[in-house]
Amino acid sequence: MADLAMNYVGGLARHSFYIDRQIRNAGEWPKPAGISLAGKTVALVGYGDIGRSTATRLLAAEMILNVYDPAFSSEPTDTLRSKTWPEGLEEADFLVFTCPLVPATHHMFNDDILPLLKPGVRVVNVGRGPVIKESALIDALERGIVHSAALDVFEVEPLPVDSPLRAYPFNIFGSHNASNTRDAVRRVSLLAIERMFAFLGLEG
Repeated sequence: MADLAMNYVGGLARHSFYIDRQIRNAGEWPKPAGISLAGKTVALVGYGDIGRSTATRLLAAEMILNVYDPAFSSEPTDTLRSKTWPEGLEEADFLVFTCPLVPATHHMFNDDILPLLKPGVRVVNVGRGPVIKESALIDALERGIVHSAALDVFEVEPLPVDSPLRAYPFNIFGSHNASNTRDAVRRVSLLAIERMFAFLGLEG
């Protein structure tokens, strides 16, 4: 999931998915100007296993992280800082959600935060769909507050054919498939088997 989150950040920054679609489907040869990752600020929402793994990848790209998670505690550094939502959102070039869906995270992205966002922010969600209020995201895209969004999860899945999100060419869509790699499935399956054997008092 962290790999996909990082892939989405890079894809939104450099329009790589858009370029691919234009070459394949429209026979065009587009050269949109992207943005570099180094020195850009990420608002990272969620710092569990997925959030920490995503942070490792973002920091390797020389990005600055503002972390939003009540369980996160660390001495602040030049590149990793703890924030309380929605403090500091105006600094973020990217807004990355890796958090679970609980009452506190439901519709964290909503109409109320739009005035706080840096114009042109890019949004990534590999957590849960209802963390983002999609009507607010669509409004932000329409007004140019959000440049583009990469979403592996949605409020309604599959994404409806008539969803307004489809109208924005730089958006990237997934099929709630971020954790589905052969390696991850094998690791999880083996872990489940080991725990079942331990519960039954058997040796693997």
